[in-house]
This record gives sequence, structure tokens and C-alpha cells, in this order.
Amino acid sequence: MRRFMVHLVTEGDFEDGDEASDAAAQNYQAHLAETVREAAQNLSLRTIKSARVDDVVVEEMKAEGL
Repeated sequence: MRRFMVHLVTEGDFEDGDEASDAAAQNYQAHLAETVREAAQNLSLRTIKSARVDDVVVEEMKAEGL
């Protein structure tokens, strides 16, 4: 089986702006990971017999030194 890695960066503009709670950010992370996993597993091409997702990691990127 061949392996591929995807690097994806998203920006979430929360209703509360930068004051959004950690719970809201963690909820976003969980939903993003679930959505990415489902999209990868359901990718359908004639040349692909089956696919599985080995790992999905979603972490918040903290701006440093700004």
C-alpha cells in the first residue's frame, strides 16, 4: 500500500473573535479531524481498490512573537 501525507492549514474566524473559548477551539479541531478523515476514506477513484486513514492530527498553531 502506498502512503500519502496531506498538510492542511485552516483559519477559523470564531464568532467571539480571538476571545473564543478553548472549548470552542477544541470542538472545531474535533470536527475538522472527523471531516478530513471521512473525506479521505470516502475518496473514490477507479484506480483505488480501498483506502484507510492511518492518522489525523489537528493542532492549534499559536502565533509566537507577534
